Amino acid sequence: MRAAVMLRWMLLAAALLLALFPFYWMVNTSLKPITEVMRSPPGFISPNWSFGAYATVFATRPVLRWFANSLVVALGSTAIALVLSVLAAYGLTRFFVRGAGAIVVALLFTKMLPETLLIIPYFQLMSDVGLLNTYLALILAYSSFALPFSVWMLIGFFRSIPRDIDEAAMIDGATYLQAFFRVILPLARPGLVAVALFTFLIAWNSYLWALVLTTDSSMYVLSVGIANMVGEYRVQWNELMAAAVIAALPVMVLYSLLERHLVNAITSGAVKG
Repeated sequence: MRAAVMLRWMLLAAALLLALFPFYWMVNTSLKPITEVMRSPPGFISPNWSFGAYATVFATRPVLRWFANSLVVALGSTAIALVLSVLAAYGLTRFFVRGAGAIVVALLFTKMLPETLLIIPYFQLMSDVGLLNTYLALILAYSSFALPFSVWMLIGFFRSIPRDIDEAAMIDGATYLQAFFRVILPLARPGLVAVALFTFLIAWNSYLWALVLTTDSSMYVLSVGIANMVGEYRVQWNELMAAAVIAALPVMVLYSLLERHLVNAITSGAVKG
């Protein structure tokens, strides 16, 4: 039994090292001088680690502008997707909507469509209404792609909350909205956190739509800005990895802060179906 436990911990440690190694290598490369980056065989630890590449990136690239653009787009997409998905899921689970099952299936079907199929019509639409190179175009794109899965996820959470709770709140004098905001939403908090994190990650990491809908360099998000750091004849790998670390840090911080709620969402869905 003890040997089995030790073996399990050894396998978990090996899996953890395997998962963390790419991030370590990214940080390691960002701290090396360019002469050591190109050395063969590569070194896992360098005595010449420094933050020179980070200083160069901030001095020569508009990283703060890219970061601000990504943050505005990600937060805006998360807010819109969260509000709409919460209202849609609550309505589909609490009111007798004709064809609710067909609506849920249609939502899942739209999620199956490849995003590349919609690039040309969406670009044409944004061009016709004059929204190219704007935050709104990216926010609408990302929130619309996150909505189907978000609604489907929240439907499961709202269904796990008994209707008796709504009825008890309304017997005590609460309206539908008061019962919704004061009673149901706090109970569905793990699902709300999971949806918010899911949408934020979609908007933060997306590259293709930002590349298509933004042609002005001042509107680049981090993913597009970092991709443009790759030169035609040379790549400064330490600076590229430094920018990648900067882009990854907010996601890591956000996940560490919301990990408890996300785990509750996963386990709740597993137990309640």
